[in-house]
Amino acid sequence: MVYEETLFAFGKLLLLYITIPLLLLWLFIGYFFNLGEDVIAAISGPTYFFILLFAINGFKTIFPVAIGMGSTRVNLLKTFYVVGLASVLVITFILNVFQWILLTLYERWNVAANILHPATFFNQEYTFLSYYLIDFMFCVFTFSFAFLLYTIYYRLGFKKSVIWFMVLVIIGTLVKYSGLVDFSLWEWIVTQDFHDTVIFSFVITISLIALFITYPIMRNAPLTAKSKKD
Repeated sequence: MVYEETLFAFGKLLLLYITIPLLLLWLFIGYFFNLGEDVIAAISGPTYFFILLFAINGFKTIFPVAIGMGSTRVNLLKTFYVVGLASVLVITFILNVFQWILLTLYERWNVAANILHPATFFNQEYTFLSYYLIDFMFCVFTFSFAFLLYTIYYRLGFKKSVIWFMVLVIIGTLVKYSGLVDFSLWEWIVTQDFHDTVIFSFVITISLIALFITYPIMRNAPLTAKSKKD
């Protein structure tokens, strides 16, 4: 069931109906129109949106049906983790193949337009592997934290989620400006020019931690979420 939902969302809707038509559109525009350097060809936006949507709506749709058909919450969560991460791995690879095709043809046609990609913030020189890994890193981050926020909302409800969020904001603000915690280490980390491999490893690690935090949250979750008034 999780596999079928993933195949429909990513394979049919995202790739067949959205990403491939976008690729063909930008190829058409690049070939027939004179594009300057101020133009940014973007085909990756829908991929990030669908990963975010799948992390929330995919599990939300499957959860009561799978439990009703006899699956356990633990098995469903494990399946969702594996299929979700595998889907992110595959879909980002296909996306980067499309972006490589777009970039290669633009270079051959002498099109000056740029390709929108998060890797440009780290490394201006294009290599397929480095760009793919950075794309995969951002997509895993999106998938993991979107699902974590959804599970918190699912268990606490809207009102309690907002209350706890504001409590954390207030505590964080007081800690920062009261001088109780020394943030010099954090400031040092931000100013360092770390290698792409270090950044990739760090983001993937915190993303997987965020994803697996959802296990104890949803392991004994009820079939229905808390209402907005809770």
